[in-house]
Amino acid sequence: MLHRLILNMFLVTACLVFPALQAAENPTVLITGSNRGIGLEIARIYAERGWTVIATARRPEATDDLKAIRVKHPNLVIEQLDVTDHARIDALAAQYRDKPIDILINNAGISGGHENAKFGEMNYDVYYEVHRVNVIGPTKMAEAFLPSVVMSEQKKIINITSGQGSIAKTWGCCTIYRSSKAALNMMMRNISLELKKKGITVGLISPGFVKTGFTPGLDLPMMITPVESATKVVAVIDEYDLEDTGTFLGKDGQTWPW
Repeated sequence: MLHRLILNMFLVTACLVFPALQAAENPTVLITGSNRGIGLEIARIYAERGWTVIATARRPEATDDLKAIRVKHPNLVIEQLDVTDHARIDALAAQYRDKPIDILINNAGISGGHENAKFGEMNYDVYYEVHRVNVIGPTKMAEAFLPSVVMSEQKKIINITSGQGSIAKTWGCCTIYRSSKAALNMMMRNISLELKKKGITVGLISPGFVKTGFTPGLDLPMMITPVESATKVVAVIDEYDLEDTGTFLGKDGQTWPW
């Protein structure tokens, strides 16, 4: 009788403990703009690690590379999401409201194109759209998914920004894009101060000068591939903690000037 009682106690304890351990071993990451470039490679890295990956894209039907990752790694889920569609953001957040999300990665972004950013000939429709995607989108995502991040173990909101968002660095181009990343940096810096008391780390990471659709026709020696960039970015995310919250870091973990 005593042996049976001990066995039953062990089985109950195991049922309670092992799901918790399983959850700890399989964190969840949500990534916006996962259909190509850096976002795609970040999704691949976490999927290969065995994480639950919620990979979002504006047009899931056109995400052949992402679908290929899902075939190998069924722990990756593809969700439709346009970060300018706040109703859809709220709906997706409601869908995952009971799911702890360890890391929210705001990766989706657009450049607006150099031809639209010439002072004296500014395309203000494009200007508004770039800020809707690059600044307001991440802010809305952080708000909507905050409850899921709060209930997780790692509690990280990571934003893929750019060295071009640094006011201290002077380049005479890319006005629309640069101003959007500077605005993102300021917004997330402020959010980090508010969320630190909740134990949430808010990160800003520049992924480097990457060969993507943002840089058509460019092939310079200092440029790196999306795979190289994503590998470095994920390494920085791994080390990013509450002590670093709100700081502006480069792909190698160096601090960037505001």
